[in-house]
Amino acid sequence: MSATVLEIFIYPVSGVMKLWHMLLHDAFGMEDSRAWLISIFGLVVTVRALIAPFYWVMIRSGRTAVLMRPEKAALAEKYAKATDKESVAAHAAAEKELHQRYNYRPSAGCVPALIQIPTFLGLYQVLLRMARPSGGLEVAPDTHIGFLTADEIRSFLDARVGGVPLPAYIAMPQEQLAALGTTSGGVRDFILPFLLLAIVFTTLNMVLSITRSLQTLDWDSSLSRGLQKFIIVLAIFVPVLLLCLGLFGPVPVAVILYWFANNLWTLVQNAIAQVALARTMPLQEEHITHHRERRGVVKEALRAKRAHKWHLRRLRLRALVQPWRLGEIRRELAADREARQEAKEAEKAERKKIRKAKQAARLQLNREKRRAKKAEREGKQQQGGDGATPDDPTGAEITESTESTESTEAMESTASTAAGAEDEADQEPTPTVGRSAEPDRGVAESGVVGREPGDSDDGGQRPERQIE
Repeated sequence: MSATVLEIFIYPVSGVMKLWHMLLHDAFGMEDSRAWLISIFGLVVTVRALIAPFYWVMIRSGRTAVLMRPEKAALAEKYAKATDKESVAAHAAAEKELHQRYNYRPSAGCVPALIQIPTFLGLYQVLLRMARPSGGLEVAPDTHIGFLTADEIRSFLDARVGGVPLPAYIAMPQEQLAALGTTSGGVRDFILPFLLLAIVFTTLNMVLSITRSLQTLDWDSSLSRGLQKFIIVLAIFVPVLLLCLGLFGPVPVAVILYWFANNLWTLVQNAIAQVALARTMPLQEEHITHHRERRGVVKEALRAKRAHKWHLRRLRLRALVQPWRLGEIRRELAADREARQEAKEAEKAERKKIRKAKQAARLQLNREKRRAKKAEREGKQQQGGDGATPDDPTGAEITESTESTESTEAMESTASTAAGAEDEADQEPTPTVGRSAEPDRGVAESGVVGREPGDSDDGGQRPERQIE
């Protein structure tokens, strides 16, 4: 993320920290070092409290998606190979009804994360820049971090907690430590308990996340399974990484105190959210059964895949032990590889065929919806009069809208024809893709939109009306 984008989030975060320091130091007369220390914790509490509702919306959306999963999987299985437009429309309508019944919006799970992540980055960057200014311990007069001025940055650098300066860190060179009036041992003795507690809070947070994920994991998604494994690996290496950074990296005292406060907040928030979800949106027996079934199916498939790999390894090992059977084993391995490749290609071609047929059906449904809207507009125009008057441009607007719709349909028809020609090379053409829009263009060119009430079909007692 570029520095320009980060500045957008640094300004509000720095403003919150400045307000806390002004309130504690100027309003209540608190000593400067203590005011800066409490400002760090106040900053964490304020920012995390402001984004907590977004976190709740995000986890509620995730739990709703989990509760819908059995019904959604049943719908997907029911319409898996249905490619006609009636089935595609029925599937879409059923999913829409399911979302409405559960009050589910897919964007509710994405938007909060887009707000939280930049806020965390801004929070961390403010404290890091305060404790480690780009110019070192000497602050230039024109330096600023968001709304924080150079004088406030100097005041922060001079602040001490338990006799330890906030910008100091354990691995800092001895010259700088001497300039700050402290030692490496003094910094280590003060900060080590906070560092260890921050690591414990982080580990517990990851354990809570893994536990919740194991209960709601989508076993049919290889991506979800891969992320679960990745988080388990992170739970092992992250504590070690944080310990090494705190002891041997340039991590100031202020940042470690931020880790401590932020991770403690996250732990409490996750525990409360876990309890609240269990009470307000408990997992139903239907979901638990579906979860166990899918886990069994996936594990059986993975077990069969591993067994096949071991079979191939045993064949290769046999070729080393029995070199006189090398040709036979090679032929067997080649036949196995060819059979698996053919099966994979056939499955891929079938999925591609079904996907393109469904896309063609959706395209046809969209066309029909636009034509229905067009017919509705023409009906309103027919009821309202022959066209627009000088004071009422409605008729002109409807005409422009109709022409735009006709242009869109013509472009869509051209694209569909091109797609159909491209697909002829690898699969049979879908009848719905090649559907022509000539009748609609003919109607548009002639301008005929309907008859007035009372018209007869025997030659026309009254002329057909046209769009002006």
